[in-house]
Amino acid sequence: MTDVSCDDRARMMNMLTKVLGAERQGIGLRDPETTLEVWVASRNGDWIIVQNYANGTSCIVAMGDHWEAIQSGPA
Repeated sequence: MTDVSCDDRARMMNMLTKVLGAERQGIGLRDPETTLEVWVASRNGDWIIVQNYANGTSCIVAMGDHWEAIQSGPA
Protein backbone atom coordinates (compact mmCIF):
# COMPACT_ATOMS: atom_id res chain seq x y z
CA MET A 1 0.00 0.00 0.00
CA THR A 2 1.65 3.19 -1.14
CA ASP A 3 -0.96 5.78 -0.12
CA VAL A 4 -2.92 6.27 3.06
CA SER A 5 -6.68 6.22 2.41
CA CYS A 6 -8.71 8.61 4.61
CA ASP A 7 -12.42 9.43 4.88
CA ASP A 8 -15.08 10.54 7.31
CA ARG A 9 -15.34 7.95 10.13
CA ALA A 10 -18.98 7.07 9.36
CA ARG A 11 -18.23 6.44 5.67
CA MET A 12 -15.10 4.46 6.55
CA MET A 13 -17.01 2.22 9.00
CA ASN A 14 -19.76 1.68 6.42
CA MET A 15 -17.20 0.65 3.79
CA LEU A 16 -15.44 -1.71 6.19
CA THR A 17 -18.61 -3.44 7.38
CA LYS A 18 -20.93 -3.36 4.36
CA VAL A 19 -18.49 -3.52 1.43
CA LEU A 20 -15.62 -5.58 2.90
CA GLY A 21 -17.60 -7.56 5.48
CA ALA A 22 -15.03 -6.74 8.17
CA GLU A 23 -15.57 -6.71 11.93
CA ARG A 24 -13.57 -4.74 14.48
CA GLN A 25 -11.35 -7.13 16.45
CA GLY A 26 -9.56 -4.68 18.70
CA ILE A 27 -8.97 -1.03 19.56
CA GLY A 28 -6.21 0.82 21.38
CA LEU A 29 -5.34 4.37 22.34
CA ARG A 30 -2.34 5.74 20.47
CA ASP A 31 -2.40 9.17 22.11
CA PRO A 32 -5.07 11.38 23.71
CA GLU A 33 -6.62 12.20 20.30
CA THR A 34 -5.93 9.07 18.24
CA THR A 35 -7.07 5.43 18.36
CA LEU A 36 -6.01 2.43 16.29
CA GLU A 37 -8.40 -0.36 15.34
CA VAL A 38 -7.82 -3.78 13.81
CA TRP A 39 -10.58 -4.91 11.43
CA VAL A 40 -10.76 -8.43 9.98
CA ALA A 41 -12.89 -9.88 7.20
CA SER A 42 -13.56 -13.42 8.46
CA ARG A 43 -14.59 -14.72 5.01
CA ASN A 44 -11.07 -14.35 3.59
CA GLY A 45 -8.72 -13.33 6.44
CA ASP A 46 -8.01 -9.83 5.11
CA TRP A 47 -7.02 -7.40 7.88
CA ILE A 48 -7.01 -3.61 8.02
CA ILE A 49 -5.55 -1.20 10.58
CA VAL A 50 -7.51 2.05 10.86
CA GLN A 51 -6.29 5.15 12.65
CA ASN A 52 -9.05 7.42 13.99
CA TYR A 53 -8.56 11.08 14.81
CA ALA A 54 -10.55 13.28 17.21
CA ASN A 55 -11.66 15.47 14.28
CA GLY A 56 -13.76 12.58 12.87
CA THR A 57 -11.35 11.45 10.17
CA SER A 58 -10.32 7.79 9.83
CA CYS A 59 -7.40 6.52 7.76
CA ILE A 60 -6.40 3.03 6.64
CA VAL A 61 -2.72 2.85 7.57
CA ALA A 62 -1.97 -0.84 6.92
CA MET A 63 -3.63 -3.89 5.40
CA GLY A 64 -2.82 -7.48 4.60
CA ASP A 65 -4.17 -11.01 4.44
CA HIS A 66 -4.10 -14.36 6.22
CA TRP A 67 -5.10 -12.99 9.65
CA GLU A 68 -4.83 -15.53 12.47
CA ALA A 69 -6.28 -14.82 15.90
CA ILE A 70 -4.05 -15.96 18.75
CA GLN A 71 -5.56 -17.26 21.96
CA SER A 72 -3.75 -15.83 24.97
CA GLY A 73 -2.39 -18.20 27.54
CA PRO A 74 0.73 -19.03 29.50
CA ALA A 75 3.97 -18.29 27.69
